[in-house]
Amino acid sequence: MKNAEFKGMWEKMQEKDYFANHPHYSDHFGSSPSKDELALDRKMLSLDFTQNEITMPIPYSDALERSVKRTESVWLYEMFALPKAGVALDVGCGFGRSVKWMAQHYSRVIGTDISENVISKARANCAALQNVEFFTNDSNSIAADIEPASIDVAYIFTVFQHIPREFSVDILSSVGKVLRGNGKVVFNLLSNINEDLNSGIEGTEWAIGYSEEQAAKLVEQSGLHLDKIVSWSRPETEVRWLWVCARAD
Repeated sequence: MKNAEFKGMWEKMQEKDYFANHPHYSDHFGSSPSKDELALDRKMLSLDFTQNEITMPIPYSDALERSVKRTESVWLYEMFALPKAGVALDVGCGFGRSVKWMAQHYSRVIGTDISENVISKARANCAALQNVEFFTNDSNSIAADIEPASIDVAYIFTVFQHIPREFSVDILSSVGKVLRGNGKVVFNLLSNINEDLNSGIEGTEWAIGYSEEQAAKLVEQSGLHLDKIVSWSRPETEVRWLWVCARAD
């Protein structure tokens, strides 16, 4: 799929309120976590994220996805030694979910996404925050407005499973160019599923998977250096999440 075609597909999905209608994001569009969901958050935060192998507390569910998102500002820093000050970049920021908590930790936060529609929603959702800004980007690069060697930490949450592998290499390469010398990038991947797939059904979420070897190769092809890979397993399946931290120098 070509760049413009892929970008157009996601723009159409966002015009139909992809996020607002998605059960993984209901916390951010009018619903509040239940007592059971808050108990799940406590289970998530009781896990030892310093280990390279982590087992999720329950089988996969929409509730687990929401809990992962609600608690990410804690476990992300337990899992990786990331800069906790400076400028942060959220690639594939959507409506600004992660940007909001990042803005409490960093002096400046930049959010980028492929969809102009969703970036307009992000600007509205984060209008009260004075230290954030948003840009649109192409399928295979981050926004040209971001200056080289200006970013301390880049976060790419659940993006690469949805895009062709060659686009992932290009995006990571462009992220590497904007990282400072001690800057780091963190991203997640699906694993043990569809590790030979490079696309999906048009107009839907894709589920492109990576082995640990493919994850390491992705980092190498992007001109970055691998720091650490953490594997999240689930009790009901062999499908995993891989969390990858890489650096520019």
